[in-house]
Amino acid sequence: MTLRRLMTSASVALLTVLLVSSVSAAASEGPTVIDRGDDVFLIPGEPGDALELQASDPLGLLVGVDAIRQHSLGRDVFDVWTCGVSESAQSIVDRLEAEVAPYFAYHSRGRYEPRFRAKGDAGSFSEEGRRCLERALAERSDANGVLFAAKPLEGGFATPGVYCGFAACSQDQLREGNNRYGFVGWGDGLAATAAHEMGHMLHWPHSYTGASSDQYDNALDVMSGNYGKLAANKWGSFPAPYGTAAINLYAAGWIDPDEVYVVRTGDTTIDLVTGNADGYRMVVIPAGKRFYVLGPRLRSTYDPIPSHWAGVEVYEVEMCTGSAESCFRDESKMPGFRRVKPHPAVPFDPYDPKLYDQPLPHVIRPGGTRSIAGVTVKAGKIDGNKISVTIDAPTFSDTGTHVFVDDIEWLAQSGITRGCNPPSNTRFCPDQPVTRGQMAAFLHRALPRLRTGKATDFADDNGHVFEADIQWLSATGITKGCNPPSNTRFCPDQVVTRGQMAAFLHRALPNLKTTGSVDFKDDNGHVFEADIEWLAATGITRGCNPPANDRFCPNEPVTRGAMAAFLNRALGG
Repeated sequence: MTLRRLMTSASVALLTVLLVSSVSAAASEGPTVIDRGDDVFLIPGEPGDALELQASDPLGLLVGVDAIRQHSLGRDVFDVWTCGVSESAQSIVDRLEAEVAPYFAYHSRGRYEPRFRAKGDAGSFSEEGRRCLERALAERSDANGVLFAAKPLEGGFATPGVYCGFAACSQDQLREGNNRYGFVGWGDGLAATAAHEMGHMLHWPHSYTGASSDQYDNALDVMSGNYGKLAANKWGSFPAPYGTAAINLYAAGWIDPDEVYVVRTGDTTIDLVTGNADGYRMVVIPAGKRFYVLGPRLRSTYDPIPSHWAGVEVYEVEMCTGSAESCFRDESKMPGFRRVKPHPAVPFDPYDPKLYDQPLPHVIRPGGTRSIAGVTVKAGKIDGNKISVTIDAPTFSDTGTHVFVDDIEWLAQSGITRGCNPPSNTRFCPDQPVTRGQMAAFLHRALPRLRTGKATDFADDNGHVFEADIQWLSATGITKGCNPPSNTRFCPDQVVTRGQMAAFLHRALPNLKTTGSVDFKDDNGHVFEADIEWLAATGITRGCNPPANDRFCPNEPVTRGAMAAFLNRALGG
């Protein structure tokens, strides 16, 4: 048996047609089945009101989280049928109660209680389960969902059923047509398959890497399907399913917001915990339209990973942006978030036995260090059900993923910058242009020991926040003013052009070693041509149009991030 091939595309297409015809007449007027091309699909209901930030997700990580949690908190009752198997429904229930219920009780810390009720034999698994589904529809009960143990099905498929905008569906809507159901292949891997499909019924998406054509190429997660060690190049039994990404636990309401450490700035060391221990259970590193989730993966009875796979796992989550309705309606997205994939996205081949004895690229092993969106993460020792994690975040909240984050950090650690939003100075504003006054301050802090002479008494810097820096810049001869030939003004609030920046640095650091030359296409005859050529020869600039870099753009403004790079290359060594 294999969990990798949960369903062929042809089977999905056929099932789509069959399910549309199998729902009740009332339901057929609105809900339709979406072919997602994998083993989970959604049956949409009518969208509700626009989504507001919900108290249950104050971190603002997910869209429609209260709708996602309709079934993941409290008791979740499943009717269990058999389809073409010799084992009784009660025997299947006994296996699910013994293996699957404790699995979810452990990972939810008792917040989720799936219960299973034997219903009987629904007939043969014909027409991709249609006959079995029709039997279940004919005997609807008050269950929250339906599970089928089916033969000859390998793997399984599932639907979370009707979703009703951003408010909880009525019980009638949820039960109508038993729209929340899953089919599970009968065999040794029933428990692991059931956990995977029940995850889909809780709105959990696949955690495949996206780096290959295989949806199930993540080694570690129950929502991938690659669990169980190969034996003689064949799949072995699956005594218990693996755990899942921390973001899924959060989406289900099994991790509280105060158990999430959101990385902002500065350095800290925390413990990530599993089981019933108190502490942080998830780390979030924001990165624009996505965020990175760090969670503990520690070997346990209900997460039976090899010991060399234990550590801190890293997942990238693509956020669902746009309107809340679009996040629920777009068939490429699961409600709440778009994609969850390991980071880095290195595919795992479950048919390669050697890989099971190797560490996983997306797991930081104890003692290992990883840079994630400008944040340095180091995993410490494992102590029972906790692992220590040291987090070294950028000084500023808006530089974590910036191309010049390392240069900006050097600038901050050197005391050359204090930030762009005093008095808190939590941001650097890397893409804002540098003013001439700011440039004076940067150079003054960077080169305080330059020889000085008599300063020019500019007419426009009196009382300016950078007056002392401007006077120093004049006394060193780095600036001559902004209105030649008289040069009676400095123009402190005008932006610095790249050509002016070249002149400033050339005058400040004339003795820097030069190697070779670069012939830019756009500086010939420019007033600062000699300064620009010097800047290129020192390696301080590489050009303005990578990868060709055959232009310098002398008249364009210098951004604060670019200035950090120039200064770091010139002075940072």
